[in-house]
Amino acid sequence: MDKVQNTMRSAIRRASMAVDVPPQARQNMQELFVNFSLILICLLLIYIIVLLM
Repeated sequence: MDKVQNTMRSAIRRASMAVDVPPQARQNMQELFVNFSLILICLLLIYIIVLLM
């Protein structure tokens, strides 16, 4: 899990270096990305639980 977060952070850092965005916007993007990832993980877990039943 830690490795995934580090990879995500570095990917976001690289993307933000390519495009010059204000820090606030970058933080918003990061939070959005993290939320999106969490939602995906939750959906995947629900899917697995449903399959196992």
